Amino acid sequence: MANGRPKTATIGPGFVGVILLFCGFAVVAWIFFRFASPMPTYEEKRAQARRDKVAVIDKEAQEKLYGPAQWIDKTKGTIQLPIDVAMNIVVNDYQSKPVQASAVKVDDPYPAGLQAPAAAAATGTAAPVASGTAAPAAAVSPTPTAAASPAPAAAAK
Repeated sequence: MANGRPKTATIGPGFVGVILLFCGFAVVAWIFFRFASPMPTYEEKRAQARRDKVAVIDKEAQEKLYGPAQWIDKTKGTIQLPIDVAMNIVVNDYQSKPVQASAVKVDDPYPAGLQAPAAAAATGTAAPVASGTAAPAAAVSPTPTAAASPAPAAAAK
Protein backbone atom coordinates (compact mmCIF):
# COMPACT_ATOMS: atom_id res chain seq x y z
CA MET A 1 0.00 0.00 0.00
CA ALA A 2 1.57 3.04 -1.17
CA ASN A 3 -0.08 6.40 -0.74
CA GLY A 4 -2.98 4.69 0.84
CA ARG A 5 -4.04 2.75 -2.22
CA PRO A 6 -3.70 -0.98 -2.66
CA LYS A 7 -1.48 -2.19 -5.52
CA THR A 8 -3.38 -3.79 -8.36
CA ALA A 9 -1.98 -6.00 -11.11
CA THR A 10 -2.39 -4.52 -14.54
CA ILE A 11 -1.11 -5.43 -17.94
CA GLY A 12 1.38 -2.78 -18.57
CA PRO A 13 2.42 -1.33 -21.86
CA GLY A 14 5.79 -3.10 -21.58
CA PHE A 15 4.18 -6.54 -21.45
CA VAL A 16 1.93 -5.77 -24.42
CA GLY A 17 4.96 -4.47 -26.33
CA VAL A 18 6.90 -7.70 -25.70
CA ILE A 19 3.95 -9.80 -26.91
CA LEU A 20 3.59 -7.70 -30.07
CA LEU A 21 7.35 -7.89 -30.68
CA PHE A 22 7.23 -11.70 -30.34
CA CYS A 23 4.29 -11.90 -32.79
CA GLY A 24 6.18 -9.67 -35.23
CA PHE A 25 9.22 -11.95 -35.12
CA ALA A 26 6.95 -14.99 -35.64
CA VAL A 27 5.39 -13.40 -38.73
CA VAL A 28 8.80 -12.45 -40.16
CA ALA A 29 10.13 -16.00 -39.52
CA TRP A 30 7.06 -17.54 -41.18
CA ILE A 31 7.47 -15.31 -44.24
CA PHE A 32 11.21 -16.08 -44.40
CA PHE A 33 10.78 -19.86 -44.20
CA ARG A 34 7.78 -19.88 -46.50
CA PHE A 35 9.41 -18.01 -49.37
CA ALA A 36 13.06 -18.84 -48.72
CA SER A 37 12.52 -22.59 -49.19
CA PRO A 38 14.14 -23.89 -52.38
CA MET A 39 11.86 -23.56 -55.37
CA PRO A 40 11.99 -26.38 -57.93
CA THR A 41 14.23 -25.57 -60.88
CA TYR A 42 13.33 -26.05 -64.53
CA GLU A 43 15.28 -29.32 -64.64
CA GLU A 44 13.52 -30.63 -61.52
CA LYS A 45 10.14 -29.82 -63.07
CA ARG A 46 11.14 -31.65 -66.29
CA ALA A 47 12.38 -34.64 -64.28
CA GLN A 48 9.08 -34.80 -62.39
CA ALA A 49 7.16 -34.63 -65.68
CA ARG A 50 9.26 -37.55 -67.02
CA ARG A 51 8.59 -39.57 -63.86
CA ASP A 52 4.87 -38.92 -64.27
CA LYS A 53 4.97 -40.08 -67.92
CA VAL A 54 6.88 -43.24 -66.96
CA ALA A 55 4.32 -43.98 -64.26
CA VAL A 56 1.49 -43.67 -66.81
CA ILE A 57 3.30 -45.92 -69.30
CA ASP A 58 4.04 -48.50 -66.59
CA LYS A 59 0.41 -48.50 -65.50
CA GLU A 60 -0.76 -49.07 -69.11
CA ALA A 61 1.78 -51.88 -69.55
CA GLN A 62 0.64 -53.57 -66.34
CA GLU A 63 -2.97 -53.33 -67.48
CA LYS A 64 -2.06 -54.95 -70.82
CA LEU A 65 0.00 -57.71 -69.18
CA TYR A 66 -2.36 -58.57 -66.35
CA GLY A 67 -5.69 -57.03 -67.36
CA PRO A 68 -8.73 -58.95 -68.59
CA ALA A 69 -8.88 -60.63 -71.99
CA GLN A 70 -10.24 -58.38 -74.74
CA TRP A 71 -10.68 -58.35 -78.50
CA ILE A 72 -8.10 -56.49 -80.57
CA ASP A 73 -9.59 -57.34 -84.01
CA LYS A 74 -12.61 -59.66 -84.23
CA THR A 75 -12.34 -60.04 -88.01
CA LYS A 76 -8.78 -61.38 -87.76
CA GLY A 77 -9.48 -63.25 -84.54
CA THR A 78 -6.84 -61.32 -82.56
CA ILE A 79 -7.31 -61.09 -78.80
CA GLN A 80 -5.26 -59.69 -75.96
CA LEU A 81 -4.73 -62.12 -73.08
CA PRO A 82 -3.12 -61.70 -69.67
CA ILE A 83 0.48 -62.95 -69.80
CA ASP A 84 -0.04 -65.89 -67.39
CA VAL A 85 -3.01 -67.18 -69.38
CA ALA A 86 -1.10 -66.86 -72.67
CA MET A 87 1.93 -68.67 -71.20
CA ASN A 88 -0.27 -71.52 -69.95
CA ILE A 89 -1.87 -71.87 -73.40
CA VAL A 90 1.55 -72.05 -75.09
CA VAL A 91 2.88 -74.57 -72.57
CA ASN A 92 -0.21 -76.78 -72.97
CA ASP A 93 0.07 -76.51 -76.76
CA TYR A 94 3.70 -77.64 -76.77
CA GLN A 95 3.04 -80.44 -74.28
CA SER A 96 0.25 -81.82 -76.46
CA LYS A 97 2.43 -82.03 -79.61
CA PRO A 98 4.20 -85.36 -80.30
CA VAL A 99 7.99 -85.42 -80.30
CA GLN A 100 9.45 -85.94 -83.79
CA ALA A 101 12.53 -85.19 -85.85
CA SER A 102 12.91 -81.72 -87.25
CA ALA A 103 12.01 -81.13 -90.88
CA VAL A 104 14.66 -78.44 -91.19
CA LYS A 105 17.51 -79.38 -93.58
CA VAL A 106 20.92 -78.35 -92.31
CA ASP A 107 23.74 -78.02 -94.85
CA ASP A 108 27.31 -78.94 -93.96
CA PRO A 109 29.02 -75.61 -93.19
CA TYR A 110 32.43 -76.95 -94.28
CA PRO A 111 33.47 -77.36 -97.92
CA ALA A 112 34.10 -80.84 -99.34
CA GLY A 113 37.26 -82.47 -97.99
CA LEU A 114 37.55 -80.31 -94.89
CA GLN A 115 36.50 -81.40 -91.44
CA ALA A 116 34.89 -79.59 -88.57
CA PRO A 117 37.40 -78.38 -85.93
CA ALA A 118 36.16 -80.97 -83.40
CA ALA A 119 36.43 -83.81 -85.94
CA ALA A 120 39.86 -82.56 -87.07
CA ALA A 121 41.11 -82.61 -83.49
CA ALA A 122 39.84 -86.17 -83.06
CA THR A 123 41.58 -87.42 -86.24
CA GLY A 124 44.78 -85.45 -85.69
CA THR A 125 44.49 -83.09 -88.69
CA ALA A 126 44.70 -79.34 -88.44
CA ALA A 127 41.69 -77.10 -88.89
CA PRO A 128 41.55 -74.93 -92.03
CA VAL A 129 43.44 -71.66 -91.78
CA ALA A 130 41.70 -68.38 -92.58
CA SER A 131 42.86 -66.72 -95.79
CA GLY A 132 45.46 -63.99 -95.46
CA THR A 133 47.36 -65.74 -92.66
CA ALA A 134 50.39 -67.95 -92.79
CA ALA A 135 49.52 -71.63 -92.72
CA PRO A 136 51.48 -73.89 -90.37
CA ALA A 137 53.30 -76.82 -91.96
CA ALA A 138 50.89 -79.37 -90.51
CA ALA A 139 47.89 -77.58 -92.03
CA VAL A 140 48.98 -78.15 -95.63
CA SER A 141 47.50 -81.64 -95.87
CA PRO A 142 43.75 -81.72 -95.10
CA THR A 143 43.73 -85.47 -94.24
CA PRO A 144 46.48 -87.68 -92.80
CA THR A 145 46.17 -90.27 -95.60
CA ALA A 146 46.70 -87.76 -98.43
CA ALA A 147 50.42 -87.39 -97.71
CA ALA A 148 50.97 -91.15 -97.40
CA SER A 149 49.15 -92.10 -100.62
CA PRO A 150 51.25 -92.69 -103.74
CA ALA A 151 51.16 -90.28 -106.63
CA PRO A 152 49.02 -91.23 -109.64
CA ALA A 153 50.77 -92.96 -112.53
CA ALA A 154 49.84 -90.26 -115.03
CA ALA A 155 51.67 -87.63 -113.00
CA ALA A 156 54.87 -89.72 -112.99
CA LYS A 157 55.56 -89.17 -116.74
